[in-house]
Amino acid sequence: MSDPGDVTGKTLCEAEFDQAVSCYLRWAGTAILAVTVAGIPFIPLWLLFSLWYVPAYERRLSARLTSHALEVRKGVVFRSEATIPLNRITDIRLYDGPLMRAHKLRGMRVETAGQSSENSSEGKLVGVAGVVEFRNAVLRQRQNAVDGERTTAGDPPKAESAAGLLTEIRDILARMERQQNARSA
Repeated sequence: MSDPGDVTGKTLCEAEFDQAVSCYLRWAGTAILAVTVAGIPFIPLWLLFSLWYVPAYERRLSARLTSHALEVRKGVVFRSEATIPLNRITDIRLYDGPLMRAHKLRGMRVETAGQSSENSSEGKLVGVAGVVEFRNAVLRQRQNAVDGERTTAGDPPKAESAAGLLTEIRDILARMERQQNARSA
């Protein structure tokens, strides 16, 4: 199997996840069952199931920043792998709720151009250790990638662009003047 880094570029950093994620996931599942009232009888089953599920989820959870993309992998039963091109990232939001704050965790939501709805995101991670630093690294690399695209796309620097535009306007005016003179003659 080929290395995904071949396509998305060199690995710049990988996210590490806080140990509190496992406790948070167990409590979150329990809270969801408790709120639904009908789920209360299933809480003991969830707690038993979570002994297998939560460690498996943690093993599968990863986020990797490369020179061209952010790769997010998660899930056990329903797995997802997202490769988010850096030039499509529009925002990275940090969020937390009461249960997350109780476990000293924060979530990170990567929003991209072309998302289908406001509540969806292509990359959603909970429990990244040093989430602010990881977000800043992604945003810095995103800016580098976007600036690199502009340079490779042949966009001249603004000074050259303005000079080129003025030269083009001068040439158009000269042609118009010649055409006007030709009509008059």
